[in-house]
Amino acid sequence: MKPCPNHQETLWLDVYGELDPIKRSAWERHLKTCTGCREERQRLLGLLDLVRDEMAPPQLSPKKASALSWSIKRGLREQRANARWWKGLLSMPNRFIPALAAVSLLIVALGWFAVSKVQSPSSIQNLADLKSEEQVMVKDLEVIDNLDFLEEMDTLRKLVQVVDNRDII
Repeated sequence: MKPCPNHQETLWLDVYGELDPIKRSAWERHLKTCTGCREERQRLLGLLDLVRDEMAPPQLSPKKASALSWSIKRGLREQRANARWWKGLLSMPNRFIPALAAVSLLIVALGWFAVSKVQSPSSIQNLADLKSEEQVMVKDLEVIDNLDFLEEMDTLRKLVQVVDNRDII
């Protein structure tokens, strides 16, 4: 009796042991009712057993076996080394996270100050647009802003007078 043509792929997957469990239950139900598929499965299993018995796998020479073993071990070591690099980065103490946070905050702060300076118009641009009273107020504000500098200038002026008076005497 011939097997069902629509179950040919399932038959081969079953014989090679690669049939997934979901399809296996439906396949086993089909085998109970279909003698053609059941007989073909038995013939294929017998043929595969005969081939395994008659054809032994080729033996590797000790030199080739050693070279193959060494090659596999080297590949595994390289895989582990690559995996350890990422594991080491992820599992090491998280001392880089605070440093990264600090650098990020510094960049944000500098950016914020840069943007605020760019957005605020300079006093030179405002002087042309302001009225005379407002110009005086802006100049007074500049004097107040530079008060420390002016105090230093006053101290330097006094120092120059002292040095000049000393040269006269």
